[in-house]
Amino acid sequence: MLGVSCDSQHSHRTWSESMGDLQYPLLADFHPHGEMSRAYGLFNDAIGTPKRAIIIVDKGGTVKFRREYAPGTLPTPEEILGELDKL
Repeated sequence: MLGVSCDSQHSHRTWSESMGDLQYPLLADFHPHGEMSRAYGLFNDAIGTPKRAIIIVDKGGTVKFRREYAPGTLPTPEEILGELDKL
């Protein structure tokens, strides 16, 4: 599992520490700004930030699940675990 945002590595470290030291890596899609988010069709050019989403990629690199979430909305653990069980 990886977390990705356009924030800097310093921001990720600070946020992770504030959450009790997350146990998964946070990747900075910082420069070029949003390149990875754009590759997945998740960058919102109008406001300059990526959309919130969950993407599950199998070992072969195939996207098996993709869902965008409105700001303030989070997926349920059951939803994501159910998708992982399908792999």
